[in-house]
Amino acid sequence: MAAEGISVRVLPTIDPSAGHTFLQPSKRINEPDDVSEFLCSKAYVDIMTFLLQLNRSVFPAKLTDGSIQTWPLNSEAVVFSASVRQLQQLLSKLEVELENTPLQDGEWRFANGGYRDWYDKVAEKASTFLEECLSAEILHARSSESDAPTAETELKEYFLGSWGSRERMDYGTGHELNFLAFLAGIWKLNGFPKNEFGVEERAIVLGVIEPCVYLDHQTHNKTNR
Repeated sequence: MAAEGISVRVLPTIDPSAGHTFLQPSKRINEPDDVSEFLCSKAYVDIMTFLLQLNRSVFPAKLTDGSIQTWPLNSEAVVFSASVRQLQQLLSKLEVELENTPLQDGEWRFANGGYRDWYDKVAEKASTFLEECLSAEILHARSSESDAPTAETELKEYFLGSWGSRERMDYGTGHELNFLAFLAGIWKLNGFPKNEFGVEERAIVLGVIEPCVYLDHQTHNKTNR
């Protein structure tokens, strides 16, 4: 049995009955002054809350018997929920698409041109991929305003942004932040089961984020050959 837990701030979820307006994500940081505005925004608070929440969940924990519980990869103490397993299947499908995308001949400044082919395949199938791993209640959650988009508009944008820049064929363009925002969006939409702190967060870190990092390496290694 674990020792008494420490109170940790968690990312709040959306109450569907309270109403919410989804937006088409757009680039909002275009000059230095925009950074200061972002650091004071609710978006920044949500991102940092979720990041620290995930980080805290994998801290070693001292148990009541004095032993230390750690959370290595493939830990039997971490249980993957159906939500996490569906996201794992999504990553597996992206890896299959990667393996089925041949490299292109020629010299490339950054990634091989095959990266764009892979990205285009992912973009073309993005809606299907999301429908297969998220419930209709989450993916098609409607805005309070009738002319505003559904949750899919936001989630799809963050999902596609998670795989680098198609134009630059490059990483380092905020793709990790996009993937974090994608997961945070699912969390806010009540897409992960309610549990005591750490249970679902550890599953997300070890079952989704770690495989995503591996997929990033696979994509980078293949397209830069």
